[in-house]
Amino acid sequence: MKKALVLIVVVVILSWLGLNTAAGVRKNQAAEVPWPSDLGRLQDMPKRFPPAAQNANATRLVELAAAADVELRPRTKNVSPKSSGSSAIAMRKALGDYTKVQLERTGDAIDAPPPAVAAYLATHDAAMSAVRDHLLRGQPIVWETNVTAGFDAPIPNLIGHMHLHRLFTARALEKARRNDPAAWEELRASWELNRGLWPRADLLSVLIATASGRMTNAAARKMPLPAPAWLAETFSYDYVSAMATAQQADAWTIQNAPALRRSVIDVLGTPLYVYEEAKALDTLQKYTAEAVRSKACDAHGPRFAAARASLVTTHAAVPNLIEAWHRLMRFRAELEATERVLQLRAGRTPSTKSQCSDGAWQLTANGFRFSRDITLPPDGLRFPLEYER
Repeated sequence: MKKALVLIVVVVILSWLGLNTAAGVRKNQAAEVPWPSDLGRLQDMPKRFPPAAQNANATRLVELAAAADVELRPRTKNVSPKSSGSSAIAMRKALGDYTKVQLERTGDAIDAPPPAVAAYLATHDAAMSAVRDHLLRGQPIVWETNVTAGFDAPIPNLIGHMHLHRLFTARALEKARRNDPAAWEELRASWELNRGLWPRADLLSVLIATASGRMTNAAARKMPLPAPAWLAETFSYDYVSAMATAQQADAWTIQNAPALRRSVIDVLGTPLYVYEEAKALDTLQKYTAEAVRSKACDAHGPRFAAARASLVTTHAAVPNLIEAWHRLMRFRAELEATERVLQLRAGRTPSTKSQCSDGAWQLTANGFRFSRDITLPPDGLRFPLEYER
């Protein structure tokens, strides 16, 4: 009986070792597949992102933002940014509501900000102007980076970034309402602020850069003419490579983060976990490759049906891949819409061609619209893909 029991234990252990080895091989094979946008192999990702400390320009920005009641200090083990009071939270909501209404509206109209928002902008005008001027000097803003720390890697204060972007947007809208050309400088400061986020190898930073970039782009439609030369860079920036890089960094973390095995059941399930992680790496790479290759603007369109289906059984370590690309893909169409709004307002006839592989622009009597509806989640900002003068 004892011999039979020992034999069973040996067979179980050997089977477990065999399954674990096979799962590990599959995981390593998934990590060897080259990524799109010339990003190379997964294991080489950290070489392109050596550790970096927060630079003096970022530290000065934190100081100037604090004078404008915007908390930009990154959260660290030693520093926890102060919690916002109820009045500050209410003001952030009021700013968000005001900018949302203006930017989701088709046409050129801009409402005056509500009294509370107007008072807040006036009170913080000098401090915000100092923040703007610092950003417009064009000096690189570098936040601490250490991609090899995985899930513990440092990230900027992204809530503070969004608050600052909304303030710049509200200031730009208020100046544009008075036909003040200086409105463009507020948007340019917002663009410069994003330069510190787009090149980062973490998905959260790129998601915030996408959200604020979409907001800046939508506001540009309502600014006084002529459009400044710097705006052309916002139309040509390689946003897709930035998102692909962030997805690859997430994949690297999945590949290299230490496993958390808290119980015997967890340990016994290790081959299953490793196998699921291999599927996660494969899904991240293939979905990203399709998004880069297709140049589609609708991640919920028929082209991505197979990719969406592949996510159903994917390991939970994969972030919300569809929604991350969904916003960026729609941003492609939004950028083209802004170009066409500015062309129409300047008296030129816009082209009906689009770089989107799944749509085109249709001219109307007084404007244009995109040939298909590109939906967003209920909480997503829905900037118009149409325009009427």
